[in-house]
Amino acid sequence: MWRYAFAAPWGPRFPLAIAAYTDCLGTELVSGDVWTVAREVDKALQLTHVPPQYGLELSNAFFGLERSGAIPGAIEDCALGMAVLVLNALPQAELRFGTRRAKEYYILYEELLRSYGHLWNASGFKWSLKTHQSAGYPLILGLRPQSCFGLDLKIFVYETDFASKPVICSQGMFASEVFVHQFLLHSSCHTEDPNEADFFFVPVYAACVMTKEKKLADEMDFFYKELVTEKLRYFQDQGGQDHIFLWSSETYDFPSWVDYIADSLFLSVEAVPIECTDFDFFSEETADNFGAHCQHCHWCFTRWKDYVIPGFVEKWSIEKMRDLEKSHEERTFTACYHGADSDALAIYKYANTTVRNDLQTLNGRANFSIGYRFTRITEYFERIGECHFCFAPKGLGPSERRPGDGDLTCGDGWAKADQGV
Repeated sequence: MWRYAFAAPWGPRFPLAIAAYTDCLGTELVSGDVWTVAREVDKALQLTHVPPQYGLELSNAFFGLERSGAIPGAIEDCALGMAVLVLNALPQAELRFGTRRAKEYYILYEELLRSYGHLWNASGFKWSLKTHQSAGYPLILGLRPQSCFGLDLKIFVYETDFASKPVICSQGMFASEVFVHQFLLHSSCHTEDPNEADFFFVPVYAACVMTKEKKLADEMDFFYKELVTEKLRYFQDQGGQDHIFLWSSETYDFPSWVDYIADSLFLSVEAVPIECTDFDFFSEETADNFGAHCQHCHWCFTRWKDYVIPGFVEKWSIEKMRDLEKSHEERTFTACYHGADSDALAIYKYANTTVRNDLQTLNGRANFSIGYRFTRITEYFERIGECHFCFAPKGLGPSERRPGDGDLTCGDGWAKADQGV
Protein backbone atom coordinates (compact mmCIF):
# COMPACT_ATOMS: atom_id res chain seq x y z
CA MET A 1 0.00 0.00 0.00
CA TRP A 2 1.37 3.39 -1.00
CA ARG A 3 0.57 7.03 -0.51
CA TYR A 4 1.86 10.01 -2.46
CA ALA A 5 4.18 12.13 -0.33
CA PHE A 6 3.86 15.32 -2.33
CA ALA A 7 2.91 16.64 -5.73
CA ALA A 8 5.65 18.92 -6.98
CA PRO A 9 4.27 21.49 -9.45
CA TRP A 10 7.44 21.23 -11.54
CA GLY A 11 7.78 17.46 -11.78
CA PRO A 12 6.49 13.94 -11.10
CA ARG A 13 5.12 12.56 -7.87
CA PHE A 14 7.18 10.19 -5.78
CA PRO A 15 5.37 7.38 -3.96
CA LEU A 16 6.30 6.91 -0.33
CA ALA A 17 5.75 3.62 1.49
CA ILE A 18 3.57 3.56 4.58
CA ALA A 19 5.53 0.62 5.96
CA ALA A 20 9.26 0.33 5.36
CA TYR A 21 11.98 -2.03 6.42
CA THR A 22 15.43 -1.22 7.77
CA ASP A 23 17.25 -4.47 6.97
CA CYS A 24 18.58 -3.11 3.65
CA LEU A 25 19.07 -6.58 2.16
CA GLY A 26 18.51 -5.57 -1.45
CA THR A 27 15.81 -6.53 -3.94
CA GLU A 28 15.66 -7.76 -7.50
CA LEU A 29 16.14 -4.18 -8.68
CA VAL A 30 18.39 -2.87 -5.91
CA SER A 31 21.61 -4.61 -4.97
CA GLY A 32 22.43 -4.84 -1.29
CA ASP A 33 25.84 -3.43 -2.22
CA VAL A 34 24.16 -0.07 -2.86
CA TRP A 35 23.07 0.11 0.77
CA THR A 36 26.53 -0.98 1.93
CA VAL A 37 28.08 1.96 0.06
CA ALA A 38 25.36 4.28 1.40
CA ARG A 39 26.17 3.22 4.98
CA GLU A 40 29.90 3.66 4.50
CA VAL A 41 29.55 7.10 2.90
CA ASP A 42 27.07 8.23 5.56
CA LYS A 43 29.50 7.11 8.27
CA ALA A 44 32.61 8.59 6.64
CA LEU A 45 30.95 11.96 6.09
CA GLN A 46 30.75 12.44 9.84
CA LEU A 47 34.54 12.25 10.11
CA THR A 48 36.04 13.74 6.98
CA HIS A 49 35.58 14.74 3.36
CA VAL A 50 34.66 11.88 1.05
CA PRO A 51 36.21 11.56 -2.44
CA PRO A 52 33.79 12.80 -5.13
CA GLN A 53 33.57 9.43 -6.85
CA TYR A 54 31.55 8.00 -3.97
CA GLY A 55 28.96 10.76 -4.26
CA LEU A 56 28.87 10.11 -7.99
CA GLU A 57 28.35 6.40 -7.37
CA LEU A 58 25.39 7.08 -5.06
CA SER A 59 24.00 9.60 -7.55
CA ASN A 60 24.11 7.11 -10.39
CA ALA A 61 22.43 4.51 -8.19
CA PHE A 62 19.60 6.91 -7.36
CA PHE A 63 19.07 8.02 -10.95
CA GLY A 64 19.08 4.38 -12.03
CA LEU A 65 16.36 3.57 -9.48
CA GLU A 66 14.28 6.48 -10.73
CA ARG A 67 14.61 5.44 -14.38
CA SER A 68 13.66 1.84 -13.63
CA GLY A 69 10.68 2.76 -11.43
CA ALA A 70 12.31 1.00 -8.48
CA ILE A 71 12.06 3.84 -5.95
CA PRO A 72 9.00 2.41 -4.12
CA GLY A 73 10.67 -0.96 -3.61
CA ALA A 74 13.93 0.71 -2.61
CA ILE A 75 12.15 2.75 0.07
CA GLU A 76 10.42 -0.36 1.38
CA ASP A 77 13.73 -2.22 1.52
CA CYS A 78 15.90 0.56 2.98
CA ALA A 79 14.13 3.87 3.55
CA LEU A 80 17.04 5.65 5.24
CA GLY A 81 19.56 4.30 2.77
CA MET A 82 17.31 5.82 0.12
CA ALA A 83 17.48 9.16 1.97
CA VAL A 84 21.28 8.99 1.82
CA LEU A 85 21.17 8.33 -1.92
CA VAL A 86 18.85 11.26 -2.52
CA LEU A 87 20.87 13.68 -0.41
CA ASN A 88 24.18 12.79 -2.02
CA ALA A 89 22.63 13.00 -5.48
CA LEU A 90 21.63 16.67 -5.18
CA PRO A 91 24.81 18.23 -6.67
CA GLN A 92 24.71 15.86 -9.64
CA ALA A 93 20.97 16.42 -9.99
CA GLU A 94 21.54 20.15 -10.31
CA LEU A 95 24.40 19.63 -12.75
CA ARG A 96 22.43 17.26 -14.98
CA PHE A 97 18.84 18.46 -14.64
CA GLY A 98 18.89 21.91 -13.02
CA THR A 99 18.18 23.42 -9.62
CA ARG A 100 14.44 22.81 -9.83
CA ARG A 101 14.92 19.09 -10.03
CA ALA A 102 17.43 19.20 -7.17
CA LYS A 103 14.79 21.01 -5.12
CA GLU A 104 12.25 18.31 -5.95
CA TYR A 105 14.65 15.61 -4.77
CA TYR A 106 15.40 17.49 -1.56
CA ILE A 107 11.69 17.57 -0.76
CA LEU A 108 11.64 13.77 -1.20
CA TYR A 109 14.58 13.57 1.25
CA GLU A 110 12.66 15.66 3.81
CA GLU A 111 9.60 13.45 3.41
CA LEU A 112 11.72 10.36 3.99
CA LEU A 113 13.13 11.91 7.15
CA ARG A 114 9.69 12.87 8.43
CA SER A 115 8.29 9.40 7.81
CA TYR A 116 11.23 7.21 8.74
CA GLY A 117 13.78 9.34 10.58
CA HIS A 118 12.78 7.74 13.90
CA LEU A 119 14.27 4.48 12.59
CA TRP A 120 17.77 5.97 12.41
CA ASN A 121 19.26 3.26 14.68
CA ALA A 122 16.60 0.54 14.44
CA SER A 123 18.82 -1.86 12.48
CA GLY A 124 21.90 -1.51 14.68
CA PHE A 125 23.54 0.98 12.31
CA LYS A 126 23.28 4.64 13.33
CA TRP A 127 22.36 6.65 10.27
CA SER A 128 23.47 10.29 10.33
CA LEU A 129 21.52 11.37 7.23
CA LYS A 130 23.61 14.51 6.73
CA THR A 131 26.30 15.77 4.39
CA HIS A 132 28.66 18.68 4.97
CA GLN A 133 26.40 20.94 2.88
CA SER A 134 22.93 19.59 3.64
CA ALA A 135 22.07 22.02 6.46
CA GLY A 136 22.22 24.87 3.96
CA TYR A 137 19.99 23.29 1.31
CA PRO A 138 16.65 24.57 2.67
CA LEU A 139 17.91 28.16 2.45
CA ILE A 140 19.58 27.98 -0.94
CA LEU A 141 16.67 26.04 -2.46
CA GLY A 142 14.18 28.64 -1.24
CA LEU A 143 12.31 26.29 1.10
CA ARG A 144 12.67 28.48 4.20
CA PRO A 145 11.61 32.16 4.00
CA GLN A 146 14.20 34.44 5.61
CA SER A 147 13.62 37.42 7.89
CA CYS A 148 15.38 40.76 7.57
CA PHE A 149 15.13 41.24 11.33
CA GLY A 150 12.73 44.16 11.17
CA LEU A 151 14.84 46.28 8.83
CA ASP A 152 12.88 48.60 6.58
CA LEU A 153 15.06 47.75 3.60
CA LYS A 154 14.30 46.67 0.06
CA ILE A 155 16.84 44.98 -2.20
CA PHE A 156 16.40 44.16 -5.87
CA VAL A 157 18.31 41.00 -6.88
CA TYR A 158 19.45 40.63 -10.48
CA GLU A 159 19.64 37.35 -12.38
CA THR A 160 23.06 36.61 -13.91
CA ASP A 161 24.49 33.74 -15.94
CA PHE A 162 27.17 32.96 -13.36
CA ALA A 163 24.82 32.53 -10.41
CA SER A 164 22.81 29.53 -11.55
CA LYS A 165 24.11 26.53 -9.58
CA PRO A 166 23.62 27.22 -5.86
CA VAL A 167 23.82 23.57 -4.75
CA ILE A 168 27.09 22.85 -6.52
CA CYS A 169 28.60 26.19 -5.49
CA SER A 170 27.56 25.95 -1.82
CA GLN A 171 30.68 23.96 -0.92
CA GLY A 172 33.79 25.39 0.69
CA MET A 173 35.01 28.63 2.21
CA PHE A 174 33.96 30.73 -0.81
CA ALA A 175 30.28 29.80 -0.48
CA SER A 176 29.31 33.17 1.01
CA GLU A 177 28.75 34.26 -2.61
CA VAL A 178 25.92 31.71 -2.74
CA PHE A 179 24.41 32.10 0.71
CA VAL A 180 24.20 35.90 0.69
CA HIS A 181 22.55 35.77 -2.72
CA GLN A 182 20.02 33.11 -1.75
CA PHE A 183 19.31 34.76 1.60
CA LEU A 184 18.45 38.06 -0.09
CA LEU A 185 16.46 36.34 -2.81
CA HIS A 186 14.23 34.54 -0.31
CA SER A 187 14.07 37.20 2.42
CA SER A 188 11.52 39.80 3.39
CA CYS A 189 14.00 42.42 2.12
CA HIS A 190 13.62 41.22 -1.45
CA THR A 191 11.64 43.27 -3.92
CA GLU A 192 10.94 42.73 -7.61
CA ASP A 193 10.06 46.40 -8.02
CA PRO A 194 13.20 48.39 -8.85
CA ASN A 195 11.38 51.63 -8.04
CA GLU A 196 11.13 50.75 -4.35
CA ALA A 197 14.61 49.24 -4.07
CA ASP A 198 17.15 50.83 -1.73
CA PHE A 199 19.94 48.68 -3.14
CA PHE A 200 20.58 46.37 -6.09
CA PHE A 201 22.46 43.10 -5.46
CA VAL A 202 24.50 41.61 -8.31
CA PRO A 203 25.02 37.86 -7.72
CA VAL A 204 28.04 36.21 -9.30
CA TYR A 205 29.46 32.88 -8.15
CA ALA A 206 32.88 33.98 -9.33
CA ALA A 207 35.04 31.77 -7.12
CA CYS A 208 32.89 28.77 -8.00
CA VAL A 209 32.92 29.18 -11.79
CA MET A 210 36.67 29.93 -11.78
CA THR A 211 37.51 26.81 -9.77
CA LYS A 212 34.85 24.34 -10.95
CA GLU A 213 34.35 25.51 -14.54
CA LYS A 214 37.94 26.73 -15.04
CA LYS A 215 36.91 30.21 -16.17
CA LEU A 216 39.97 32.36 -16.79
CA ALA A 217 40.50 35.99 -15.88
CA ASP A 218 39.87 37.22 -19.43
CA GLU A 219 36.55 35.41 -19.51
CA MET A 220 35.55 36.86 -16.14
CA ASP A 221 36.58 40.33 -17.27
CA PHE A 222 34.50 40.05 -20.43
CA PHE A 223 31.54 38.70 -18.45
CA TYR A 224 31.61 41.56 -15.93
CA LYS A 225 32.08 44.26 -18.57
CA GLU A 226 29.11 42.99 -20.56
CA LEU A 227 27.09 42.58 -17.38
CA VAL A 228 27.68 46.16 -16.21
CA THR A 229 27.35 47.90 -19.56
CA GLU A 230 24.49 45.89 -21.08
CA LYS A 231 22.56 43.84 -18.51
CA LEU A 232 22.37 45.78 -15.25
CA ARG A 233 19.42 47.90 -16.30
CA TYR A 234 19.44 50.21 -13.30
CA PHE A 235 23.19 50.62 -12.83
CA GLN A 236 23.48 54.05 -14.42
CA ASP A 237 20.57 55.60 -12.49
CA GLN A 238 22.87 56.31 -9.52
CA GLY A 239 26.18 55.70 -11.23
CA GLY A 240 26.35 52.24 -9.64
CA GLN A 241 26.52 53.65 -6.10
CA ASP A 242 23.47 51.65 -4.98
CA HIS A 243 24.71 48.38 -6.53
CA ILE A 244 26.30 45.70 -4.36
CA PHE A 245 29.02 43.27 -5.50
CA LEU A 246 30.35 40.44 -3.35
CA TRP A 247 33.93 39.09 -3.40
CA SER A 248 34.20 35.76 -1.59
CA SER A 249 37.92 35.09 -2.14
CA GLU A 250 41.20 36.97 -1.74
CA THR A 251 40.77 38.81 -5.04
CA TYR A 252 38.24 41.02 -6.77
CA ASP A 253 37.40 38.64 -9.61
CA PHE A 254 36.68 41.48 -12.06
CA PRO A 255 40.16 42.55 -13.26
CA SER A 256 38.85 45.84 -14.71
CA TRP A 257 36.69 46.67 -11.69
CA VAL A 258 38.30 50.05 -11.05
CA ASP A 259 37.18 51.29 -14.49
CA TYR A 260 33.57 50.11 -14.17
CA ILE A 261 32.35 49.66 -10.58
CA ALA A 262 34.74 51.61 -8.37
CA ASP A 263 31.83 53.57 -6.83
CA SER A 264 29.69 50.51 -6.12
CA LEU A 265 29.34 48.87 -2.71
CA PHE A 266 31.56 45.87 -2.01
CA LEU A 267 31.01 42.99 0.40
CA SER A 268 34.41 41.36 0.74
CA VAL A 269 36.14 38.75 2.86
CA GLU A 270 39.34 40.80 2.52
CA ALA A 271 40.01 44.43 3.44
CA VAL A 272 43.43 44.13 1.76
CA PRO A 273 42.68 42.03 -1.32
CA ILE A 274 45.20 40.66 -3.79
CA GLU A 275 45.60 42.73 -6.95
CA CYS A 276 47.35 41.14 -9.94
CA THR A 277 48.52 42.34 -13.33
CA ASP A 278 47.96 38.78 -14.56
CA PHE A 279 45.09 37.05 -12.76
CA ASP A 280 45.67 33.55 -14.13
CA PHE A 281 48.79 32.75 -12.12
CA PHE A 282 47.06 31.12 -9.14
CA SER A 283 48.46 27.59 -9.33
CA GLU A 284 51.23 25.55 -7.81
CA GLU A 285 52.80 25.02 -11.24
CA THR A 286 53.17 28.76 -11.87
CA ALA A 287 53.67 29.93 -8.29
CA ASP A 288 56.70 32.05 -9.17
CA ASN A 289 54.52 34.09 -11.53
CA PHE A 290 52.19 34.87 -8.64
CA GLY A 291 55.06 36.61 -6.88
CA ALA A 292 55.96 38.56 -10.00
CA HIS A 293 52.46 39.78 -10.83
CA CYS A 294 50.49 40.04 -7.58
CA GLN A 295 50.55 42.22 -4.48
CA HIS A 296 48.31 43.17 -1.58
CA CYS A 297 46.19 46.18 -2.46
CA HIS A 298 45.79 48.61 0.45
CA TRP A 299 43.68 51.10 -1.51
CA CYS A 300 41.16 48.73 -3.17
CA PHE A 301 38.90 48.54 -0.12
CA THR A 302 37.15 51.82 0.73
CA ARG A 303 36.06 52.02 4.36
CA TRP A 304 33.25 54.52 3.86
CA LYS A 305 31.34 52.28 1.43
CA ASP A 306 32.70 48.70 1.61
CA TYR A 307 32.09 46.03 4.24
CA VAL A 308 34.12 43.05 5.42
CA ILE A 309 32.16 39.82 5.75
CA PRO A 310 33.40 36.50 7.16
CA GLY A 311 34.43 33.60 4.99
CA PHE A 312 31.94 30.76 4.95
CA VAL A 313 31.97 27.99 7.56
CA GLU A 314 29.29 25.34 7.02
CA LYS A 315 26.98 24.31 9.85
CA TRP A 316 28.39 20.77 9.80
CA SER A 317 31.80 22.10 10.87
CA ILE A 318 30.28 24.40 13.48
CA GLU A 319 28.39 21.53 15.07
CA LYS A 320 31.44 19.24 15.01
CA MET A 321 33.61 21.88 16.67
CA ARG A 322 31.04 22.48 19.37
CA ASP A 323 30.79 18.77 20.04
CA LEU A 324 34.59 18.41 20.33
CA GLU A 325 35.24 21.54 22.37
CA LYS A 326 36.66 20.83 25.83
CA SER A 327 36.31 22.88 28.96
CA HIS A 328 39.11 25.22 30.04
CA GLU A 329 40.26 22.77 32.69
CA GLU A 330 40.45 19.85 30.24
CA ARG A 331 42.57 21.62 27.61
CA THR A 332 46.08 20.15 27.47
CA PHE A 333 47.82 22.44 24.96
CA THR A 334 48.87 26.05 25.48
CA ALA A 335 48.89 26.87 21.75
CA CYS A 336 48.23 25.07 18.46
CA TYR A 337 48.76 25.45 14.74
CA HIS A 338 48.27 22.84 12.01
CA GLY A 339 48.44 24.08 8.45
CA ALA A 340 50.42 24.40 5.24
CA ASP A 341 53.51 26.52 4.63
CA SER A 342 55.68 27.19 1.59
CA ASP A 343 57.23 23.72 1.88
CA ALA A 344 53.76 22.23 1.35
CA LEU A 345 52.31 24.86 -1.03
CA ALA A 346 54.80 26.65 -3.26
CA ILE A 347 52.52 29.65 -3.79
CA TYR A 348 53.04 30.63 -0.15
CA LYS A 349 56.66 31.51 -0.98
CA TYR A 350 55.39 34.55 -2.83
CA ALA A 351 52.53 35.69 -0.58
CA ASN A 352 54.52 37.01 2.39
CA THR A 353 53.61 34.01 4.54
CA THR A 354 57.03 33.22 6.03
CA VAL A 355 55.40 33.20 9.47
CA ARG A 356 53.85 29.85 8.55
CA ASN A 357 57.33 28.38 8.16
CA ASP A 358 58.47 30.08 11.37
CA LEU A 359 55.60 28.49 13.27
CA GLN A 360 56.74 25.02 12.22
CA THR A 361 60.00 25.59 14.13
CA LEU A 362 57.92 25.45 17.34
CA ASN A 363 57.12 21.79 16.64
CA GLY A 364 58.12 19.76 19.67
CA ARG A 365 57.86 22.56 22.20
CA ALA A 366 56.26 21.40 25.44
CA ASN A 367 52.48 21.90 25.59
CA PHE A 368 52.39 23.12 21.96
CA SER A 369 50.73 21.24 19.11
CA ILE A 370 52.41 22.41 15.90
CA GLY A 371 52.47 20.63 12.55
CA TYR A 372 50.92 20.19 9.13
CA ARG A 373 47.33 19.42 8.29
CA PHE A 374 45.58 16.40 9.77
CA THR A 375 44.31 13.72 7.42
CA ARG A 376 40.76 14.03 8.75
CA ILE A 377 39.17 17.41 9.36
CA THR A 378 37.58 16.16 12.59
CA GLU A 379 41.09 15.40 13.91
CA TYR A 380 41.87 19.10 13.45
CA PHE A 381 38.65 20.12 15.20
CA GLU A 382 39.43 17.77 18.08
CA ARG A 383 42.95 19.16 18.46
CA ILE A 384 42.01 22.84 18.53
CA GLY A 385 39.29 21.93 21.00
CA GLU A 386 42.14 20.95 23.30
CA CYS A 387 44.02 24.26 22.90
CA HIS A 388 43.94 27.43 24.98
CA PHE A 389 45.29 29.55 22.11
CA CYS A 390 45.57 29.00 18.36
CA PHE A 391 47.89 30.71 15.88
CA ALA A 392 46.21 32.23 12.82
CA PRO A 393 48.88 33.16 10.24
CA LYS A 394 47.87 34.89 7.03
CA GLY A 395 47.18 32.88 3.91
CA LEU A 396 47.22 34.31 0.40
CA GLY A 397 45.17 37.16 1.77
CA PRO A 398 45.69 38.86 5.15
CA SER A 399 42.56 37.40 6.69
CA GLU A 400 42.36 33.87 8.01
CA ARG A 401 39.33 31.60 8.29
CA ARG A 402 40.64 29.91 11.41
CA PRO A 403 39.42 32.62 13.83
CA GLY A 404 35.92 31.77 12.65
CA ASP A 405 36.62 28.18 13.64
CA GLY A 406 38.33 29.15 16.86
CA ASP A 407 35.49 31.28 18.13
CA LEU A 408 33.88 27.92 18.82
CA THR A 409 36.86 25.91 20.03
CA CYS A 410 40.03 27.75 21.03
CA GLY A 411 39.12 28.62 24.60
CA ASP A 412 41.19 31.72 25.33
CA GLY A 413 41.69 33.19 21.89
CA TRP A 414 43.74 33.42 18.72
CA ALA A 415 47.22 34.82 18.20
CA LYS A 416 47.18 36.71 14.90
CA ALA A 417 50.58 36.06 13.38
CA ASP A 418 51.13 38.22 10.30
CA GLN A 419 54.63 39.63 10.62
CA GLY A 420 56.42 37.09 12.74
CA VAL A 421 56.22 34.79 15.68
